[in-house]
Amino acid sequence: MTTARYRFINFLLKECSGLNYVLLKYVYDDILQIPSDEKLEILIDKEDYKSLLYVISSAREIINIKSKRNVRSQIVNIKFSDHSSLEIKIKIDIERKGIILMNSKHVLRASIVNKQNIKIPAPCHQFEYILLSGILNRNDVEEKFRNYFRTFSFEERSRIFAHICPKYKFILNVLDELYIFSNNNYHKIVHAIETQKQNKGWRYTFHKFVFAYDYLISNFIRGWDHLNSKENNSPDQSNGASELKNLLQRNALIRI
Repeated sequence: MTTARYRFINFLLKECSGLNYVLLKYVYDDILQIPSDEKLEILIDKEDYKSLLYVISSAREIINIKSKRNVRSQIVNIKFSDHSSLEIKIKIDIERKGIILMNSKHVLRASIVNKQNIKIPAPCHQFEYILLSGILNRNDVEEKFRNYFRTFSFEERSRIFAHICPKYKFILNVLDELYIFSNNNYHKIVHAIETQKQNKGWRYTFHKFVFAYDYLISNFIRGWDHLNSKENNSPDQSNGASELKNLLQRNALIRI
């Protein structure tokens, strides 16, 4: 028997089929395989951001939804009528503390549609994003991702190799050498990211300003919502689609 969580994910991905998005870190053959405690990470084009929020707010079986504006992301926590739950992290940029890690437009433009009609990053971008997520947090690449990349053909792995090695100045025999964290690889990645043109000159200043502004706004909104929840003595809970949409838009990353 499927859960409301599964039905929501199925609904979300079907309704978003016409939007310019990718589901980051998706490495499964079926959405039923997504662990019950795993969040969805969605990178969405700014032009389709409003449509994504509308799709979320129009879903059924939601009994409680909380949305908060994080720094450069929006976190949506949903509880369903059967007590299952889901966390969604929505991004419009792939960045870290005001430093652009990957060009989001390139990732979206090169996206592919898998056998389940889900839009995911191209293999080279999928590998790069998962690698950066691990190494920049000084962690090894998780076993499930290693197993996923082992299923790739020689040609696919060769294309990933050709994308990764020149960009980060890696000297490797096989991609598997990157799975275990090392300080040497960490510093190569940090240096390569910092020397990209989007992280130099006026672009660096602009992105840092956006990060600082978003940090202040996010903390202000969280503080305001916390104050209101104390006064109301109740969590954010809505039954109507319009109320859900208002809640999501109040915490949106961009003005809607």
